[in-house]
Amino acid sequence: MKTRNFFIGLFVMSVVGLIYVQYQFLRVGLNLAAVQFDNKMGEVVTDIREGLEYENQLSFLLGKAITQDDSYFRLSIDSVQDASRFYLNDFVKGVLVKHGVNSDFTYRLKNKDTLVYLHSPEVLKSEGKVLSYPVHLEGYLPALKDAPVILELRFSDLNSYFMRQLNGLTIPGAIFLLIITAVVIWVLKGFLQQRSLITVTNEFINNLTHELKTPVFSIGLATKLLAEREDVDKKEVAGIIRVQLDKLKAQIDRVLELAGLEEKGEVLKRTRLDLAALLRESAEEFEGVAALEAVDFSTRIPEGQVWVKGMKSYLKNVTDTLLDNAKKYSADPKRIVLALEADDKYARICVEDNGIGIPKEDQKRIFEKFYRVSSGDLHAVKGYGLGLHFVKRITELHKGKVLLRSQPGSGSVFTIQIPLI
Repeated sequence: MKTRNFFIGLFVMSVVGLIYVQYQFLRVGLNLAAVQFDNKMGEVVTDIREGLEYENQLSFLLGKAITQDDSYFRLSIDSVQDASRFYLNDFVKGVLVKHGVNSDFTYRLKNKDTLVYLHSPEVLKSEGKVLSYPVHLEGYLPALKDAPVILELRFSDLNSYFMRQLNGLTIPGAIFLLIITAVVIWVLKGFLQQRSLITVTNEFINNLTHELKTPVFSIGLATKLLAEREDVDKKEVAGIIRVQLDKLKAQIDRVLELAGLEEKGEVLKRTRLDLAALLRESAEEFEGVAALEAVDFSTRIPEGQVWVKGMKSYLKNVTDTLLDNAKKYSADPKRIVLALEADDKYARICVEDNGIGIPKEDQKRIFEKFYRVSSGDLHAVKGYGLGLHFVKRITELHKGKVLLRSQPGSGSVFTIQIPLI
């Protein structure tokens, strides 16, 4: 736990550090972009002055618009001023683009007393913080050599403009940060999964060892009796050895069978099968065990036949596993019901018990390999976390699904749903 928390803390600190470095880099980049913008605007101001220093169509038109002289044109002064506004707007925009400034702008042509002669035909999208660059044209317009005229260029939302200039650096940086974060999360997730797998595997080995010790001890004791005592009933001892060997074989077969299903991706050889007959067979075998252990066992299996496509040995193993689990986890007096239901599409095998129930947080995990619900002593109930995983795997290979309804203290109902044929 301490190691996990250490790595999680280290990861969080690393991500925060990377974000802080990225933020500082962005601040420096924005400052450099602002300085670069100021340098460009200095060149823009120079070009605008040079463009209006000598008499040309634009400077001539601006002079007439400012002095409101319409004697040269067969137009009203308002039309002259409108033409001047658009002409000047195109001129300024061309100079800005020439120097790599593609930000939205407006302008005002005014005197030092803030009397506005002309204004831009466009308006700024944002009226927040506005950055102004004055271009002093006194002595530059030929028609107004001594007039104190100022062309004020106005920009807003320059941070967005600066960010666009830095996209070639900020976007790759952000992408690499996300990649690093994703890789670290993946590594940590794998690390935690490996730790969990090691823990679960150790529990499985401990449980399996515990399960195997009993038959091995019984066989050893029986063989010792045969070797040391002549008055022992050899037939009875041989029967004990046979029973314990069968238990060992069943446990080994279960592990190997599940390994074969998962590693080889085995495809079951399914045939037409009467599910009702199979359940009656399982119920008949379980009745003997139920009688010995005082289990109230009942069935609800309809008369007639219920046809599915399946493999008999595997489906019988599924049913027997659910019945065995119900017996293990039922509370005294134990009550177990085996039922078969069918509709137009599906057959459903239901095993109901009055056992200890399964907490909600464990219900999604009980079908995982080796997983066992924590209930104090791991060896209080024999098993090693393969039964329900086997049930789910076999059911899926039969194109079906496993359903569970359970409440702690109120028992459980496991339902195997398989398509009919």
